[in-house]
Amino acid sequence: MARGPVWRDAKKRWILVSGLMSFLLSIAMLYQMSPFFAKYAEATAGADSGSVGFIFAVLPFSAFAFSVPAAKFITRVGARMAMPVGLFFLAISSLLFGLSDSIFWWTIWRCLQGASASIVYSAVSVLFANAFSNPNDFAWVSSLQEAMSNLGFSIGPTMGGFLFQYGGFFAPFGVSAVGHLLFVGLSCYSPQSGGGGNTPKKKVTASSGSEAKGGSSNDIDEKEAPLLEECGSDDEPEVEHANMVDVMTREVMLVLPAGIIIPALFGALDPVFARHYDHCLGNISPGTTGTLIGVWAFPSVAMALAVPALMEKFTARVVMMIGIFGFVCVSSLLGLSDPSARDSIGWALPLEVGGYAQWALQVFLGLALGSSSIFGWTPVLPVMMEKAAEHVVRTQGVSTKIAMAIVSPAISALFNGAASIGEALGPILGGMLIKKMEFGGTFVLMGLMFAVYFAVLVAVPWKPATEHMSRTEMPSAPQLLRCVSSDLAGGHILAMKEGGATIHVEAV
Repeated sequence: MARGPVWRDAKKRWILVSGLMSFLLSIAMLYQMSPFFAKYAEATAGADSGSVGFIFAVLPFSAFAFSVPAAKFITRVGARMAMPVGLFFLAISSLLFGLSDSIFWWTIWRCLQGASASIVYSAVSVLFANAFSNPNDFAWVSSLQEAMSNLGFSIGPTMGGFLFQYGGFFAPFGVSAVGHLLFVGLSCYSPQSGGGGNTPKKKVTASSGSEAKGGSSNDIDEKEAPLLEECGSDDEPEVEHANMVDVMTREVMLVLPAGIIIPALFGALDPVFARHYDHCLGNISPGTTGTLIGVWAFPSVAMALAVPALMEKFTARVVMMIGIFGFVCVSSLLGLSDPSARDSIGWALPLEVGGYAQWALQVFLGLALGSSSIFGWTPVLPVMMEKAAEHVVRTQGVSTKIAMAIVSPAISALFNGAASIGEALGPILGGMLIKKMEFGGTFVLMGLMFAVYFAVLVAVPWKPATEHMSRTEMPSAPQLLRCVSSDLAGGHILAMKEGGATIHVEAV
């Protein structure tokens, strides 16, 4: 796994920490207004449920619309330059949102937030894919990213609710803007590899089997061997990036719907969660509402770290099926626990509003929602990245690292675009359905939607890759050289054999 090499290399360590913290901060900002905005917008601007749903949906729809331009921007300037740009505009848009008091300006600043978030999310994914090109390492890093996402879901509504309760509407957005501006500076800093010192220059010797035993050999300086640029480097290799059509393999298209319907569920819940808790628990404060919205993510932070091991043991397909089945149950029970289900579908769980059983059920469903998200959502990006890269390795004969660099912008844009369109459709369609079917009927219907996707996962044959991609046969010595791990910077010698040739790499 990546844990040893990651923490030994200062540059990888910084990429991981800065990327995860930037991701955490942006997620917390995006969801901090869930406990209070619907009521505040109705009181100050006369916004109804449809207008509130539209304002919530504008951000992910903007992120979806900007996903392709964001990928092109990252390809042009590099992920390390793109991330602070996105963080800066997230700070500005958050500040301006907090200073606004009309539906029009809230919509404008949510659009800017969506475009900025698209840059940040795609840049983080590309940085991680390039720095951690081993598929198992990338799955582990993705689980950390999911843990930060869930922590952001917890911190955002909880802090947002209390900041609004005690500091007013501007307080949560001002605090968020300051945090993003701080990370603009931190994300621009980049230490050297190898614990903070200069990365050792590598000397590469290619020789026959007899030469390796003491005969003559030809030394190739790394500066004279462009093929070796990726060895020991965390930088983005200069490659011709794939487009979205190129990376749409069968497995990618099978898991992609999860990247849409899971965010759609959370997008639909986002603007109405507070009202659902009022229906079930009585009139509770914004701080309590924020805590209830965020509580589900706390245990899932730890659970996310176990997902890579579960994927290796049981396959990503099985892990995803567990998560999707969980969504079937949780969404249906959320709908049936709301008293409005009696009017929309003719029956609701016989629970007293504000009673102990209702409180216990809502907390349990929150925790179950977080668990389902971990199992259903965490494998999506690693599987998409691995299967697309595996296709490039097989068809072009390049190394895993080069393949990941080729597909990472397109896969990141595809994944973030799918998530964004799901988050955008959720509030819009959810708002339309809630007007006709109330909360209860809407989320029972969503449970049926997840049941259909669960049946697809069960019925469609799919065998995810279980072999490490670095085991793919490489037909030539230069291609073998591409597979040299960055862990060789410590100074020891690696010998790889193909036929009668031995390739030596050592730090000098």
